[in-house]
Amino acid sequence: MTTGKVKSVCPYCGVGCGIILEVSDNRVVKITGDKEHPANFGRLCTKGSTAAAAITESG
Repeated sequence: MTTGKVKSVCPYCGVGCGIILEVSDNRVVKITGDKEHPANFGRLCTKGSTAAAAITESG
C-alpha cells in the first residue's frame, strides 16, 4: 500500500483555495486545507472539505 500527499487547488467556486489530497493506492482518501496557501490558510468551506466524496465515487 502506497500513501502520499499531493497539494492541489479546490475545484469549487473559483477562489482557488489550497487543498492537500491524501492518496492511498492511487485513490483520494481525505482532503484537508493547505495551511500555507494564501487564499485560505487551511480553511475550507463545506464543498471543499467534502470534495473527496465526489472524487472517489464510482459510476
